Amino acid sequence: MDAADRNDAPPQLAQALDTPFDSRADAHSAMHGLVADQTATQLLCFSADFSGWPLQQTSFVRQLELWALRDPRRPAALRMLALDWSTVRQRFARFATFRRDFAHVIECRQISETRARGLHEMIWTPNRAIYAHTATWMSGEQVRSATRLHAMHQVFEETWQQAVTAFPATTLGL
Repeated sequence: MDAADRNDAPPQLAQALDTPFDSRADAHSAMHGLVADQTATQLLCFSADFSGWPLQQTSFVRQLELWALRDPRRPAALRMLALDWSTVRQRFARFATFRRDFAHVIECRQISETRARGLHEMIWTPNRAIYAHTATWMSGEQVRSATRLHAMHQVFEETWQQAVTAFPATTLGL
C-alpha cells in the first residue's frame, strides 16, 4: 500500500486493503479465490514462465473455464504475458487445452526481460490483484488498494503494448 492509502484509510481499513502471504500454498489459494469470485470482467496475468502458478491443478483450470464461460463474448478477457512460454507448453497440458478451447477469450504475448522491468509476477482484476515478490510465489501480497491496483494496471498495459503475440492456441504444420 502506498503512503497515500495508508494515511487516508483508517488503520482497520488499511490492513484489510492489502494482505501479505508467505507461502506458495497461500498464493495459490488466493489465486483460486480471485478466479472463483467470478465478478471480474478481465484477468491480467504476468509471469516469467508461469512455473510457480497452479496451472497443472484441475480445480484451478476448471475455475478459469467457469470464469471464461460466464460471458464468452468478452474478447481478450484473459490477457497473459510471459518472458518464456516453453514451460507452459511442456508442463501444463490441462492449461494448454484450456488455451486451445477458450482461444476466443484469451490473448497471450511475450516480452523480453529488459522490457518487463518493474512488472511483478501477478494476476490482476479491477478489484483485486495478487502479486509475488519472487517468481517462486513464496511471498507476496493480495492488493485491494485502488491506488496500487491502478498503478499495477498501468505498468502491465505499458508492457503489454511492447509485447509480441505468442503461445498460439493451435500450431499449424505439415
